[in-house]
Amino acid sequence: MSIRTAGHRVLMIVIVTIGCSAVLATSQGGTAPTRGAIERGRTIFEQNCATCHGKGGKGDAPGASAMKPRPTDLTMLTKRYGAFPAERVEATLKGTDHTKAHTPAMTAWKALFLADANGNETTAHERVKDVAAFIASLQAK
Repeated sequence: MSIRTAGHRVLMIVIVTIGCSAVLATSQGGTAPTRGAIERGRTIFEQNCATCHGKGGKGDAPGASAMKPRPTDLTMLTKRYGAFPAERVEATLKGTDHTKAHTPAMTAWKALFLADANGNETTAHERVKDVAAFIASLQAK
């Protein structure tokens, strides 16, 4: 094998590796969330979501056992789906994921995020992303 052929093979391996890494990052929700996004998400979560899901996201808030359906243990999403379902979490927060597991109360969050953002869709979307980043940080190892 010539040096030129070997060099092309190495280049192709590097290109394929970079491409696979990009696909993996995208499938796991894109780039890693920043510490700031996680902390902003924590604040929003504690103000809005912890009432049912509990401060740690385990679905164990006071009174959660009496809820039908019971609040989801958000710390087990990666284990349950094989990868963190960022798009599904965001769709749930936006009220666009209408699976039977989500109660009508969950569909109200889009309106609340919009109201908190004074109707600004971009700001509301950023807040949804921040909450999803926080929930991703809760995942059981």
